[in-house]
Amino acid sequence: MTTPIAWMNGELIPYSHAAVPVWDLGVVAGASVSELTRTFAHRPFRLSQHLDRLLDAIHKIGFPEQYDKQQLLHGIDGVLAHNLPLISADRELGLVIFSTAGPNATYLGAEVARRTQATTAVHTFELPFETWKPQLRDGMRLWISSVRQIPGECFDVTLKVRNRLHWWLADQEAAKQAPGSKALLTDHAGFITETSTSAFHLVCNGRIITPDSCVLNSLSSQLVEEFARTLGLPFERRPVPLGEFRYASEAFLTSSAATLLPVSHINGEQIGTAIPGPVFSQMAASWSELVGIDILQQVLGAQT
Repeated sequence: MTTPIAWMNGELIPYSHAAVPVWDLGVVAGASVSELTRTFAHRPFRLSQHLDRLLDAIHKIGFPEQYDKQQLLHGIDGVLAHNLPLISADRELGLVIFSTAGPNATYLGAEVARRTQATTAVHTFELPFETWKPQLRDGMRLWISSVRQIPGECFDVTLKVRNRLHWWLADQEAAKQAPGSKALLTDHAGFITETSTSAFHLVCNGRIITPDSCVLNSLSSQLVEEFARTLGLPFERRPVPLGEFRYASEAFLTSSAATLLPVSHINGEQIGTAIPGPVFSQMAASWSELVGIDILQQVLGAQT
């Protein structure tokens, strides 16, 4: 087969056949948890940590615990073994694993729903380096959205869930302010949280600062903290008042897929004097050393 495959509920299937049923609560209620990691030089990165976070979220939320870590790894191995040879050596794959709450009994009836499996799936996609290239070169433009972060009283927002309508609405609002911009959300107390796809970091007086409440338990931010410790750079997790970005010499975003992206403006105000800034460059160098490839050049060198 010369087209990608996916793994769904224990079976390898053509990617084009992978679909969540309309009666699944992942569709009906957005009741789904997910993970996204990627390959570097065609090797999956920190896969064990991502699976641990996924299984922890499934358990804490109370979704059906259908597959253990080894079963998921087996499915992932099968998908990557087939899909990686379909891309060129200079490209990489994003790897998605998700699991839903299961069938909606209102649609199927209680008896049928009891016999019907939830959806657990693994699939890949080719990373969109061309999308990130101008963002890496020129910096991201962020706008503070009127849409607020979901409060922790609703559900544990440190878990990676797919209930993301608020993020979509916020990004739509930001794009109306300036095409290509993304939203930066605040919580209901007015503190900065994160963007729809990334953890947010400021550099103030040589210290890396990132929000510590109403944000995802970000593995990419944990990686930045590891690098900072090795480099002897102060790193703080704490509430970040909205106005603090005006005192920053740098700001940057981190995510498992795009790795690092610099921030050039927030609400139209310039951050720092150079893109990229010195701390960003140190983080990128450390990340590149860890994975064995130049993560910035991989994006900047991508053909459009």
